[in-house]
Amino acid sequence: MAEAKLKTCKSCNAEVAKSAKSCPKCGAKLKMGLLPKLLIALVGIVILSVALMPSKEEQQASMASALKEVETAQPSDLSPRGELADIFNLMSKHTDLQRENKEKEITGKIVKWTLPVYEISKRKDGVYRIQTRATSDAVGTSISLHTRNDGEKANVEALTTGDLVSIKGRIRGVSLRHIEIEDAVLTEN
Repeated sequence: MAEAKLKTCKSCNAEVAKSAKSCPKCGAKLKMGLLPKLLIALVGIVILSVALMPSKEEQQASMASALKEVETAQPSDLSPRGELADIFNLMSKHTDLQRENKEKEITGKIVKWTLPVYEISKRKDGVYRIQTRATSDAVGTSISLHTRNDGEKANVEALTTGDLVSIKGRIRGVSLRHIEIEDAVLTEN
């Protein structure tokens, strides 16, 4: 015969079954252990996360809106050459603080740049990641490029290292001294 799992009532010290919600001797309510509380909290967080997660249709609508905004916006006059290259390229005389301040200044700006391709990959969601190499006169970038049709897909997939790509997109920030550009689309040279 299996022994019943017991716990001690904190009010009267009576031995009580672990499954009991109150003490049969004194009637005191018995508190739930830490593990069940953590499990309930974890389940609650998972349910809340799933409930608040936007649907695929909402995500697509949001992305279409962001791309439309980039396509119709007037690009800033910010250049990948000159000051940005001087600040973010390796061996720069600028400090981390100066780079942080410049990142804050440029984040969110819409840019229209033509840059030499270093590497291209394609994410599972169909977005292309284009890396451009930092040169003595241009800052390196990491671009999330959205193609709008099969012709653009073919053009991107035909690019090789050193080819120029013209994009318009929003600066998301800086990572490893490379300008991160999101919501990018192809443009004419």
